[in-house]
Amino acid sequence: MRPLPSRLLVVTDRASVPLRGRDGNWLTARHSGAPEANPESRTADDAEAGETVVSGSGVPLRVPGMTEGESRTRDGSDVRSSSTIDRGAEDSALLARIDDLLAGGARWVWFRERDMAPAPRALLARAVLERVRAGGGRFTLGGDAALAAHLGADGVHLPGNTTPDAIGHARRLLPDGLVGVSAHSITEIETAARSGADYATLSPIFATASKPGYGPALGTDALAAACGHGLPVLALGGITQDTARACRAAGATGIAVMGDLMRAPDPAPTLRALLSA
Repeated sequence: MRPLPSRLLVVTDRASVPLRGRDGNWLTARHSGAPEANPESRTADDAEAGETVVSGSGVPLRVPGMTEGESRTRDGSDVRSSSTIDRGAEDSALLARIDDLLAGGARWVWFRERDMAPAPRALLARAVLERVRAGGGRFTLGGDAALAAHLGADGVHLPGNTTPDAIGHARRLLPDGLVGVSAHSITEIETAARSGADYATLSPIFATASKPGYGPALGTDALAAACGHGLPVLALGGITQDTARACRAAGATGIAVMGDLMRAPDPAPTLRALLSA
């Protein structure tokens, strides 16, 4: 079992990272389930044609307007029918957010982004990997052990209900990498522990807006039980500074956080609080 690079695992969600307009107001993506950055956020529908926006870090981004040259997203889809912010802008915003988090002390990133097509996902994963490495961190790719090995990732994070064979296959592809597993029950924790995984996330520990369809909150009693199987367990779902302390008290090796670090216009205070929890 390999040591984990950090007690905090940052989970990416590019659709949640807010974008800021030239006037300083926040623009948010219109993907299904993506929360508003704040109650006064504006969407792409509110942006003027060809308006330039910047990420929270000040990185210039482009929101496609309704003019001939600006009306299509990077993958060729027409924003007039999709009403979404340019996927390229979301990618750029995610990269800027990763830079901010690394500068603030984050050292382990799980690239999730499950909704992307394979080719653009691989391209964005490589870009995030390069940022993470440049910032002194470790990069884990979600779901695809073969792609993780191809990219030279530091590890792979396999989905829920992963079989022992899939864990063994990932280990063969990444003999020196971390193999993690998403778990939503004690049974899945037991399977991961028996099959040679290096760690598992258990979720949702608390109610969470980021993953509302994953069933009721398991609570810290279930987390404590999961931690009794000899496998490092990271608590995921509804993690704040206060709940992180409760998770540590229950025996969790660490925490995994997506929503609060991706949605916040300025993630620095949240990151500091989580790192000190």
